[in-house]
Order: sequence, then structure tokens, then C-alpha cells
Amino acid sequence: MRSEYDVETFCNAFEEVFYPDVPFDELTAGELLLFESLAEVVVRFSPFSEDLKTYPRVYRSEEEVKEAVNNAATKLLQKK
Repeated sequence: MRSEYDVETFCNAFEEVFYPDVPFDELTAGELLLFESLAEVVVRFSPFSEDLKTYPRVYRSEEEVKEAVNNAATKLLQKK
């Protein structure tokens, strides 16, 4: 993640762009799986430490989102 967006903004934008119009016909099966895996982390992001403490297996932290984004980007770049 190049830090052009804060994590909360990225998560909100990802949800607004990816879910309504998943471009099934433009993604390979591997890319789709990669984005779905990223989405599982992104949609569970919470900026609230209380959420993370109370429900550690439900909500994801800023660091977890950054790690998921970096992993996805690395895998996508390796395919080129």
C-alpha cells in the first residue's frame, strides 16, 4: 500500500467499487479469488480499538488491512 489513502478511505472505496460491479468477465479466476480474499479483510476493518479488543476474530486492524493489500499487490505484480 503506497499510503495514498488512509486505510478507512481505502476500505470504503474498495467496498463501493468492487462489490456493486464485480467485473467477472475482466478478471481471471485467480484474480477474482485474490480480490475476494482481500475483500474478506477489507469489509471487516474497524478503526475502533474497542471493536478489535472485544471481537478479535471479527474485526480487522489497520495493520491487517495493509498486510492484505500488500500481499494482493505483490501477487498481482508477480503475474505480469
